[in-house]
Amino acid sequence: LDVFEPLIYNDMTEEQRKEALRMVNLIKEKRDHTPENPHLKGRSCANGSTQRPHFTREETHSPTVSLDAFMITLLVDALEGRDVSFADVPGAYLHAKMKDFVAMIITGEEVDMLCKLKPEWKEIEVGEGKNKRLYVRLNKALYGCVQSALLWYELYSETLQGMGFEINPCDLCVANAVIKGKQCTICWYVDDNKISHVDPSVVDDIISKIEDKFGKMTVTR
Repeated sequence: LDVFEPLIYNDMTEEQRKEALRMVNLIKEKRDHTPENPHLKGRSCANGSTQRPHFTREETHSPTVSLDAFMITLLVDALEGRDVSFADVPGAYLHAKMKDFVAMIITGEEVDMLCKLKPEWKEIEVGEGKNKRLYVRLNKALYGCVQSALLWYELYSETLQGMGFEINPCDLCVANAVIKGKQCTICWYVDDNKISHVDPSVVDDIISKIEDKFGKMTVTR
């Protein structure tokens, strides 16, 4: 997904080096994890806490669907007998382009792991042992950066509008479109979607169009 690209240490300014975010790597057990059948989930993200003084709330705040709106759409689904689907966009933030210059530091063992995948990056790592580090520039909205949630919201809402949906002015995470003479509703919370229409084939089509843009989704009907 072209999430980041390498930076050459000597080409960076002192300020860029100083403000570079630390990469944080997390591993946790999934709900179906057992000692006999280990099931782990790994995630690498950025520690964006140092970014907060440089942004206003308006520059980073992202809408999320309200509980009221979600419950109202469920009532409409039930009253109209709609087909309802829940779908999860994979790696949602990583589809949104980072607009600002954001550098990140990868350190220690992670540098070795990454250089096994990208041997050409070995030439630009700096330091040794525990002080070994690699600087990269974020091309995409990596989880943990303060602006990532808003960048994803802007991309996803624009995508839905491009598909003919209109954003509800009362809740910016609810979108509607009239398809085959009936209303189709999508409400979403970050990367989780509820899609409903009386015709199951319309729901299928909407899911297919979203997958064409963002990849295969986990879908529950």
